[in-house]
Amino acid sequence: MDDLDLSRLAPADAAAALRSYPRRFRGLLAPLDPDEDPEELAQRLGPSGCSVLGIVTDTTRTWVLLHDAMRRITITDSPVLHPAVTDSTRRDWEAPAPATLSDALGMLEDTAAAFADDVDRTPATAWTRTGTIAGDGTTTALDVLREAVRVGHDALGAAGRTLAAVRA
Repeated sequence: MDDLDLSRLAPADAAAALRSYPRRFRGLLAPLDPDEDPEELAQRLGPSGCSVLGIVTDTTRTWVLLHDAMRRITITDSPVLHPAVTDSTRRDWEAPAPATLSDALGMLEDTAAAFADDVDRTPATAWTRTGTIAGDGTTTALDVLREAVRVGHDALGAAGRTLAAVRA
């Protein structure tokens, strides 16, 4: 992964980024040649052991977790949050992926839109509010939002690398 600096990312820019990811994933998955089947390509495992379908699904699940954490921080005094909010190694989703890439992309789009809409509705004063990570310090609402953008960025890169490998 490259060193993505999100330290100055404002909430409005984060909302725009969240809204852009579904389009960017769809663009990445556009067939390069008429014989390609995006559904089939998305289910092939790449060198990392993940498929694009799995990457899209994990991104959606992570955004659900982060969206909930951000919302809880902005509306609740001293919420306690799951360690996976700040520790990506704790994000292990065991539920099965949607059956089709189309379903997964639809879920990603719905999740991104809902998250971005909540960002737009959040008052400026709420971004510095904090939540406690169970057993591991605190985080702000803005840091959670920035993590969501980083997750989307990293997932898009991983999906691109996976697609390049399975197309080779």
